[in-house]
Parts: sequence; C-alpha cells; structure tokens
Amino acid sequence: MRRTFTAVDLVQLPKLDAPSAQALGTEVLTAAKAVLGDRGAARKVPEGVMEAHEDLTSALATLNQAVATRLPSQPTEDTARAKSADVAVDAIWSGLYDVLGGWSKIPGLPEAETAASLRAALFPRGLKFTQIAYKLEWAESNTRILMIKDSDLEAQLKRLGVGKILERLYAAHEAYGAALGITSPAESPEVEVTNVRAALDELVDALRTYVVRVSGMVSKRDPRKTEIAQQLLAPIESWRPAAARGKAAETPAEAPGAEPSGEPGKAQPGSAEASPVAAGGEPGGP
Repeated sequence: MRRTFTAVDLVQLPKLDAPSAQALGTEVLTAAKAVLGDRGAARKVPEGVMEAHEDLTSALATLNQAVATRLPSQPTEDTARAKSADVAVDAIWSGLYDVLGGWSKIPGLPEAETAASLRAALFPRGLKFTQIAYKLEWAESNTRILMIKDSDLEAQLKRLGVGKILERLYAAHEAYGAALGITSPAESPEVEVTNVRAALDELVDALRTYVVRVSGMVSKRDPRKTEIAQQLLAPIESWRPAAARGKAAETPAEAPGAEPSGEPGKAQPGSAEASPVAAGGEPGGP
C-alpha cells in the first residue's frame, strides 16, 4: 500500500463541531497575532506559514458567516474573571429574553408579533445555551450577536426599546471573550455564505495545514524558531473538552449539517497525544 503524507495523515485534531471550531480558530489566530506583531519574530515565520495563516483566517470568516445563518455549539477554562464575565452575559441574555417575552404577551400590538418572532430566532431552545461550558457559550453568544448585527434584527430590537440592553450585551460579550483568551473573529462582508458542514470541513483542513506548516519551523539550529512554533500551536495543544464549571453539562446543539469533525477524542494534558502532530519526532527542519 502506497504511503501518503498529507495534512490529514499527519495531524490529529480535537473533535470539533462548528461552534468549538469557531472558538479554537479564533484562539489560534489570536496567538498568531501576538507573534506577528513582534517584528523580530515575524521575520522568522516562513512564507508557507503566512499562507496557511491567511487560509485559516479566510476559513474562519466563512464558517462564522455560515453559522450565523443557522444557529449552532464546546469547552473551556475556569477562572474568577471568566466566571464573572459569564454571569454578566447570562444575566443580559436572560433580561433580553424576558423583555421579548413580555412584549409577546400583549395582544393586538404589532410589537407583540415582532417580539415573538425575535424570541424564536434568538432563543430557539430558550436560555439553555447560557447553561453550558464557557467557550461553547461564547460561540453560541457570538452566533446570536452576528445574527443581530448582520441583519435587521438590531433595528427591530431597538424599536422595542432594548437599545441599552444591546449596548451592554455587546460590551459584556467582548469582555467575556477577553476573559477566555478569545477575541471576536473578524467579519468579512465579502465572504461567501456556505453550507455549515462544508465551511467546518474547510476550517478543519486549514487548521491541519497550519499545524503542518508551523511544525516545519522546528529547528535544532535555531531555538527561537522552535519557540515561535510552540507559541503558534499552543491553543491547539492546550485545547480541552468541556470542564465542569458548576453548570449542567449537555450535548452541544449543532447546526443542521454540522456534524462533529476531526478525529474522535481529544488529547488529554500529559498524554502521548498532547501534540496535534501525530508522527513522533520533529515534523520538519528549517
């Protein structure tokens, strides 16, 4: 049997669904931003890695847009800052849910119909998404905010008098992402909205290629290159399944057609699978 050495053969990724892929992709790009912002470090990053970085950025933007047209759902860390940010976001979403519920109960008003429609669009499963793992909840929250901003939902909500709630929501969501080490993914109006399944596969492939290219920077002759490679891959190597955080764990609600992608199971800290590069030894020289 002929051997092949494609990114799929060489790289083992965590099991990802659309929302967890959004969160992981954003973390990876955030780590890259820190490295590329250092001129000295940036000069050591090969063209192939920069190309893979661009492809990953594009794939993440495509997935964000695809998910925003449907509605999707993974895990996290537990710090006092993250918990505080989580509580704030939960309270605001709950308040918005209640306001829309109140409007929808008043018969004979056009606002009641609008509120009912908005509530169904933003809360198809009620507030369950506020009771799941931090990064998964961030992804769910991010999806809803993209929906609000990229359509006329924001205008409809403001007509119901919730403008100040939206301001607080946007600020709290930004703080939530910062507390989790995630920054809001860049939006690109030129990105073509595609099927969530296809967009997820594209992002997973882009992540695999990125891992292979970055791993190729490892060099015994240049320790600085190895250090940079470790920084770039740190978010993937440290990615963990949902951790208990005092909230009931539940199976992620995935968007239609967005079955989990990647290999089953994720590497646990300290295990033989801790690195996303499946093959042992240095994946490549300088």
